[in-house]
Amino acid sequence: MRILAVEDEPEYLEMLAEVMKSLGHSITISTNGQEAIDIVDRQKIDVVVSDVKMPGMDGIEFHRLFRERPEHRNTPFIFLTGVDDTTAVKNACKDDCDLLLQKPFPIDKLLQIFSGQLK
Repeated sequence: MRILAVEDEPEYLEMLAEVMKSLGHSITISTNGQEAIDIVDRQKIDVVVSDVKMPGMDGIEFHRLFRERPEHRNTPFIFLTGVDDTTAVKNACKDDCDLLLQKPFPIDKLLQIFSGQLK
């Protein structure tokens, strides 16, 4: 599986990369939404894991632009957030994300999600 991880916190990016590689997945990393859009336009992505709050283009705007691409209307999309109230995130993505994980989240949760091929 080809995964795009979009996260501005280096420790989360490193953890995501280690987990995905340990499961045999290919991972491309990005530190902001604009860079992620550029990546999406150049290569095939099977799953996106994106932070919500990032400098510049945030995860909500990235999600909107990502979904505008016909080839990604059904691509699994996972949001990561450090925000306690997830209602605003859910409203912003209009229930069009597959999963919302609050930081910090246990690594075994990611292992469980990605070893099951994201149903």
